[in-house]
Amino acid sequence: SVDLLQPDLVIMDEFQRFRYLLDSEQSTETGLLTHRFFNSDSVRILLLSATPYKMYSTLEEINELAIDEHYSEFLNVIEFLSATKEENLHFQEIWSNYSMKLRSFAEGDVAIVEAKQTAEKALFTKIARTERSSALAATDLIADSYNKELIPTKEEIKAYVAAHKLVQAMGATHNLPVDYVKSSPYLLSFMRNYRFKRDVERFFKKYPEKINLAKNKHLWLERSQFEHFTKLKPSNAKLEYVQNLVFKQNAARLLWVPPSRPYYELSGPFKDTEGFSKYLVFSAWEMVPRMLSTLLSYESERINVAELLKRKKHKERKAQYFTDSSGKRYPAARLNFSLSAGKPQAMSLFALLYPAKRLAACFKPMDVLNQGLKLQDVEREVETKIKDLLQELKHLEGSGSGQNWYYLAPMLLDDKEYVLDWLNQGRSLAEYVDLENEKSQDRGQKGFLAHLDQLTDLLQNPELNLGKQPADLHKVLTNMVLGSPAICIMRTYDSLGENYKINKPSQLAKVFINRMNTPESTAVIEVCYGESPRAHWQNLLRYGKEGNLQAVFDEYAHMLVESHGLSEAENKVTQLHRLILQAMNVNTASYRVDTFNDLKNKVVEKRTNPVNIRTHFAVAFTRSEGGVNKGEDRREAVRNSFNSPFRPFVLATTSIGQEGLDFHYYCRKLVHWNLPSNPIDLEQREGRIDRYKCLAIRQNVAKRYGNITFNKDIWSEMFAAAHLKEKTRQESELIPYWALTSSEEMVHIQRIVPMYAFSRDVSAYRRLIKILAHYRITLGHARQEELLEYLFTNH
Repeated sequence: SVDLLQPDLVIMDEFQRFRYLLDSEQSTETGLLTHRFFNSDSVRILLLSATPYKMYSTLEEINELAIDEHYSEFLNVIEFLSATKEENLHFQEIWSNYSMKLRSFAEGDVAIVEAKQTAEKALFTKIARTERSSALAATDLIADSYNKELIPTKEEIKAYVAAHKLVQAMGATHNLPVDYVKSSPYLLSFMRNYRFKRDVERFFKKYPEKINLAKNKHLWLERSQFEHFTKLKPSNAKLEYVQNLVFKQNAARLLWVPPSRPYYELSGPFKDTEGFSKYLVFSAWEMVPRMLSTLLSYESERINVAELLKRKKHKERKAQYFTDSSGKRYPAARLNFSLSAGKPQAMSLFALLYPAKRLAACFKPMDVLNQGLKLQDVEREVETKIKDLLQELKHLEGSGSGQNWYYLAPMLLDDKEYVLDWLNQGRSLAEYVDLENEKSQDRGQKGFLAHLDQLTDLLQNPELNLGKQPADLHKVLTNMVLGSPAICIMRTYDSLGENYKINKPSQLAKVFINRMNTPESTAVIEVCYGESPRAHWQNLLRYGKEGNLQAVFDEYAHMLVESHGLSEAENKVTQLHRLILQAMNVNTASYRVDTFNDLKNKVVEKRTNPVNIRTHFAVAFTRSEGGVNKGEDRREAVRNSFNSPFRPFVLATTSIGQEGLDFHYYCRKLVHWNLPSNPIDLEQREGRIDRYKCLAIRQNVAKRYGNITFNKDIWSEMFAAAHLKEKTRQESELIPYWALTSSEEMVHIQRIVPMYAFSRDVSAYRRLIKILAHYRITLGHARQEELLEYLFTNH
C-alpha cells in the first residue's frame, strides 16, 4: 500500500519532529512512510516550522540546564537538513567563522560583511526564512503604550508585613518572596500547593491553640464578605489597575462581544462599545489565575446586583450570593418552561425558539449595509412588512387576551408543513435541559414537553381564536426579527447554502436561552430594561436587537468555517452547529476560596465548610485545576468558550497558555501580570492572539472596508477588498493580505504590563523589549545573551 503513494509534494509541518522519524524502525507505519518519502528522487518535500529550534537561551537557562539548547538545537537542525556529513562540516566551518567575526567586529569592518554574506548563502541552500517582521510595509499590530508603573497600596504593604510576621511566628527558616504579595491579594485564600501555605496548615495542625496568629484580614477573605455582595477592596495595585481596565466600556452589562462590523449602530447597553475585546492574562504564579477568575467574576455579578437592589423601593430582603433556604439564587430565573398545577406557564418562550421563515425574510443584512440604514430605518421597514403579513391572520382575531399572538403568529404565517416538521423534530429540544436552573433533568424535560404538546394542540385547533391583537405586536415581532436567537442562527446557517435539519437553529437557541437564564445574565437584562418577570423574554429580544446578535453569529460562523476548513466540507452546517454548541454549552465552574474560619474549623474542630465562588465572567486556564470539572476536557471547553463571542471575557493562565494554543478570535488585549525571564516567552504569549484573522485584524478590516457594496458573503468580501487594496505588486506573494498597512486610526493588540514603579520589573521590562527587537541577529550563535551584551555595549 505504501508503494501506491506517489505524491509530487509532501508538506511536513513542525519538521523538527521528523528528524526522529528517520531513526524509527522501518517496520512501523511511520517509519515506512518517512523512509519512502525521504529516499525518493521524485518527491519534493517542503519542511515548515515557526520554531525549528529554541529561539533564545538565557545565561540562567544555560547554567541551570548545563547546555545551550538554542545552539545545540540549531546545529541539530542543520545536520538534519544537510545531505552529507561533509556538507554539514563545511557549513559549521562557515558559520563558526561568521560567529567569531560577529563577536569582534569594529565599525567599518568589511570582513564581517563578507562573512555574513557567505553564511547567508550557506543557509539559503537549506532554509528560507520568512517572518512578519520582514514585511516592512505592514504595521506592527502590537502597541507597547499600555504599560503602567504602579504605586503599591497600603494594603499590600500591610499584607507583606502580616505574612512576614506569620513566617517568623512559625519559626520558618525561609522568607516569603515579595513577588507573592505583588502578584495576589489575600494570599492564603488563593494559594494551593505553595510551601508557605503548607507550612501554615502543618504548623497550626500541630499547635491549634495558636490559630489566632494566622488571623489577618489582609491575608484571608471571609465568607461574610461575599454573602451579601459586599464590594471587595482590590488590595493590590495590579488587580485594581486591571479591574478598572476590564470593566470599562460597560463590560459587566455585556453578554457577548459586539460584532466587528455591526449591521446597524450598536445601542442600549452596547452603545460606545466599538473596539471591545476580551482579556488574556499571563502570570508566573498559579494562584493568580484562580484569584483573578474568582474576584473578577464576583465583581461582575456584584455590579449588577448592587444596581438592582438600589432600585428597589422597599428592600424586603438582602440579596444573597450563595443560595437561600429554598436553594435559589438572586435574581430568579425567568426563562424556564415551568408548570403550575401541571399547566404550562411559559408558552411565550417559543418566540425565542421558533425559526420563523417569513419573519426572517423581513430583514436582509446585506441590503441594510448597502443602503447604510440606521436602526430606526431598519425597524420602520421591518414593522411595515410585519403589518402587511399580519393582515393574513385577521380572521383569527377575537375577543379576550391576545397573549398567544406573540408566539403563534410567526408559526401561523409559515407554511403548515414547515411548522409540522418543526413540531415533530421539536421533541429533541427536551434534551437541552437547563440543568443549572432546573431541579432535575426529568422535571426540565417534562416541563418543556408539556409546553410543546399544548402548542401542538393550539396549532391543530380548527376553531383557533387568538383574541385581540396586542397593540405592541408588530414592535415585539420586529424585535423578534432582529434579536431572536433562533431566527438569527437560521439566517447564519442559510447563508452557507446547504440544507439542514429544521431543529438545529432551535437546539442552539435553547442552549443560548439556558445561558441567558443564569442569575448573572438575568441581572444584566433586568438592570438594562427593568425587572419584569412576564416580559423578560421580550427584553431579551430587545437586548439581542441592540447588540446586533445577527452580526455576532455571522462573524463567529465565518471564523469557525475558516479555521476548521469547512468551506468545501460536506455537512458544513452540521459541523458548524456542533462547534458552536460545544463552545456555548459550558457549565459555570466554582473555585474554592480558603478562609481563616475554614482553617480554624479544620485544625480545631476537624471539619470543613469551604467557600466556593463562581467563575463565569473570568476563568482560569491552568494545569492543576479545572474547577468543578477537572482535566483536559474542561480546559478544551474553556478555550472554545473563550474563542466564542460569549462570556468568559477574561482568561487567566500560566505558561500552559503559551504552548501553541490560540486565543485570538475575540481577544486583542494581553496582560503580562508577571514578566517572563526569557524574552521569547513574551513573544510566545503575544503570539496566542497575534494570528490569522485575529480580532484586531477583523476590527481594522471592518473599519476600512465595511462600507463596500456587498453581494453574497459580508466577511469574505471585506477580506477580498483588503486583499486588493493592502498589497502592492512589489511585495512577495508570501506576505498575506491581512498584514495591514499602518493608518492613524489603527486598532492595535494591546500589550498591558502593570509593574511597580522603581522596582526591578521596570528595568527588566525595558531589557526584554530591547532583546526582542535585536535577538534575531544572534540566531544560531552560542551564548546569545553574551553576544547581545557585546553588541549593545560596543555598537
